[in-house]
Amino acid sequence: MSINGRLGRLESASRKGSGRCGKCGLPPDGPGRIVLIDDGSPEEGFPDDPEERCGSCGRRLWYVLRVVYEGDDAA
Repeated sequence: MSINGRLGRLESASRKGSGRCGKCGLPPDGPGRIVLIDDGSPEEGFPDDPEERCGSCGRRLWYVLRVVYEGDDAA
């Protein structure tokens, strides 16, 4: 058995075992892509729909964190 054959099978098995979605690339047990709201308004590049899900696997694409500082009245 050649080394190339062994490497090919190993790479194939690791892709299957990772559980990552082929469309969004997210793992099954991890959060979506993390985005922050720091000053009460979303930054440029913030998702239009923070509740958006992958059409292929149904996982949430975004994990939104809102940063609140002590004494912040916006909370």
